[in-house]
Amino acid sequence: MTVSVKLGFVPSYRFRWTEWTEKMRSDSLAALGRIPGAEVVAPTEAVPHGAVQEMDQAELVAVQFDREKIDALVICPLDFGDERSACKIAEKLGVPILLYATKEPPAIEDAGMGRVSDSYCGNLSIAAGLHRRKLPFHFAGIFFPDEADFRAGAEAFVRAVSVAKGLRNARIGQIGVRPAAFETVAYDEVAMARKFGQNVIHANLDDIVDRAKNIGDNDPRVQAVLEDIARTVKCITVAKDYLMQAAKLETAMVEFSERNRLSALAMQCWPSIQREMGISLCALFGRLTQHEMLTACETDILGAISMLIQHRAALGQTLPHFIDWTIQHRENPNRLLAWHCGNAPVCLARSANEIALRSRMDMAGSLPVLPGDAQAGLYQFQIKDGPVTFCRLAEYDGEWKMLIASGEIVPSDETLAGTWAWVQVDDHARLYRTLVEEGFIHHASMIHGDQAPALLLACKLMGIQPVKVA
Repeated sequence: MTVSVKLGFVPSYRFRWTEWTEKMRSDSLAALGRIPGAEVVAPTEAVPHGAVQEMDQAELVAVQFDREKIDALVICPLDFGDERSACKIAEKLGVPILLYATKEPPAIEDAGMGRVSDSYCGNLSIAAGLHRRKLPFHFAGIFFPDEADFRAGAEAFVRAVSVAKGLRNARIGQIGVRPAAFETVAYDEVAMARKFGQNVIHANLDDIVDRAKNIGDNDPRVQAVLEDIARTVKCITVAKDYLMQAAKLETAMVEFSERNRLSALAMQCWPSIQREMGISLCALFGRLTQHEMLTACETDILGAISMLIQHRAALGQTLPHFIDWTIQHRENPNRLLAWHCGNAPVCLARSANEIALRSRMDMAGSLPVLPGDAQAGLYQFQIKDGPVTFCRLAEYDGEWKMLIASGEIVPSDETLAGTWAWVQVDDHARLYRTLVEEGFIHHASMIHGDQAPALLLACKLMGIQPVKVA
């Protein structure tokens, strides 16, 4: 999936159109157009020079941007700018705003010794106008548009807007109830609706199981799942009855997700499903996430939303892994095990040759394969190395916070159960103390890459308290 964000560009000028204002408009559009995931909409030819100078022009541009359903505004004073018209567009659209000023070119060497741009000064007027109207915005800085720092700031903004766009009005599926002892994954459905306009779409586990049992063995969708498992898993040490049951259940869950147009999903994965279908669900969750039906374990709805946040921040190009903060390394105090039972998508494996499908009772793959093994269905592989970002959303008393932490997966010669990675962090003691003292539970989402700038900005756009640990 490729996620795009539609940016409405508002080039603002005050006095007269010059070669300089034309250059800043052209350079800005070119720079914004190179941002991954950005679709840029500029004022049409109905507005002279494709820039905004007065109130009537602002009205026209606001109508155009509303018609084109822009997701965010980018406002730039090309010279001093016109605060009233720029702020009027922002006022009418009510979308996230990125504001930046342009640097001053060399001074005019004539008798008047005038300034060419004055964007530095005029930008303050636009910012004050936004404040006056109580319109939140992010100030990126003062740049020439072709500078790398401008690109980095604009890219973080696009990714943050993608997060905000993805969270608002999202539909999160819940199949079954949470594990009886897991008060930790409790959540406030009303708080979600009030903050993000989200809805939880509920389904009884029995209904999904019943649907799965009524899907035929020869259903083309079931056969396609079986073929895909055989193609993507190097070593399979589970019986054929597991494969058939898992393929049918996956088909039923895909139906539920597609019918309800879900953004993410969390499901009860023990102990009922083992009694009802005689299988475990870990690898199935990995398969669903692999196909961008982001799925969290143990009915952790806020965990599923954390996965959605990271997938949106990645513009749909990288998949997250739903993990457990498991143990601290026995010898390296700044290393922790990011693990879960066997639920990572196979695209995250260090090597395709290491991917195995196991039973919880035989993660070494050394025992005879037994039909009717209710513990069958766990992926086993090490996650590929590289920088990663952790994310966890939490809510207490109507107040929302987001953990943002960074680390790096380091390769290991060990063979461990499930899907796993040792992650090196700068200060494990600080990270763990933060988890404890801020009330973050033992589940999180982990994704490859440095998402901290985008997630921090997403928190700012959405009124979420960021809790960042380097």
